[in-house]
Amino acid sequence: MADLFYRAGKGRFLRNENGVKRYAESGLSDLLVRTTKRSAKYRETNENLLVEKANLRMRNTELAEQPMLDGSEYFSVRRRIRINTAIIVASVVAGIFLSFVSISAFLNETTGIDGWVRTMAALVFAVVLVGGGLIVTERLIESLIPRRTFKAENRGGESPKAVAWLWALLLVAIEVAIFALADVRAAQLSAQTGHDALYLGFVVFAMIMPIVAGTIRWDAMRFVDVFETTQAFRGTEDRLAQIDSLLQQNGEFESNFYKVKLLEVWDDINEFKTHKDNYNEKKGIVESIDGHFVQSFDQFQAEASKRYDNDIRDLTSKSMRRLDATPGGSKSNSKLDAFSMRPSDAPKPTAKEVDDRPKMTARPVR
Repeated sequence: MADLFYRAGKGRFLRNENGVKRYAESGLSDLLVRTTKRSAKYRETNENLLVEKANLRMRNTELAEQPMLDGSEYFSVRRRIRINTAIIVASVVAGIFLSFVSISAFLNETTGIDGWVRTMAALVFAVVLVGGGLIVTERLIESLIPRRTFKAENRGGESPKAVAWLWALLLVAIEVAIFALADVRAAQLSAQTGHDALYLGFVVFAMIMPIVAGTIRWDAMRFVDVFETTQAFRGTEDRLAQIDSLLQQNGEFESNFYKVKLLEVWDDINEFKTHKDNYNEKKGIVESIDGHFVQSFDQFQAEASKRYDNDIRDLTSKSMRRLDATPGGSKSNSKLDAFSMRPSDAPKPTAKEVDDRPKMTARPVR
């Protein structure tokens, strides 16, 4: 029954006097169509990866000119920035809460303002006071102890200390406002509990929170620039290594796909040759395959490689031209990485490997 299905599907090749050659040509064409499509997919992916790689190399060149942290410094600074960030957030939240409670002491029902409006107004005032105190404290310390240089700030040529008095004046104004607001609520709490020390603690705590947050932020910002530069450099290095790995994997996938399909087609041709020899013997047909690539696996492999190279030559040339025209690209050997693993250059199965393969059952050509 299987033989009948086989004859029905490939009868036109069996009846042809040059059926083996015709079937081999058909199988080779099918091989080239499938492998060329798959190669085009891998090469397009590699082309995009190479463009990204060129841009990342340019970025790394720029970053390498900036100050960076070494391995041990990077992790210690990262830990310090994370801790500082947590303290800043806690200080800001605590300061806003205390200022909100203080403002709510006099912004009550007697003002004639609706409840949700009073709440929103108190919250906005609290955020402005604490946020302003944080920024002004940071700028004041930066003016007195400059550690970072901003081109925008130095554009006029004035010294940072020339405006230190202005930041100091603003900080004093904010602290006075916080004291005036906290005084009412602190007096109420002190009277309710009977502890005079609670008054002092509430007022000092409310006033010092913006200063603590601003000081710690200034300390953290001393390392932020160099930390972010180092982090960006390490990130691009990791991505470059990943791209190199992907390029190598795509080359291996392309090569392995070609090798597997080559063996599959050759097995199918050998199976057909067996059926054709039996058919020729019954019909008395004499068919010669001398000089044709179907005569041996080595000849078949050589013919497949030659045709494959011809089919993808234009594809490779167009891809290379696009890469050469890409901004930031360079005509270095790295552009050839995507095409270095060609199926025709990959390790080819030997004749012994082909002979040792198990015989395949009859099946229609896909």
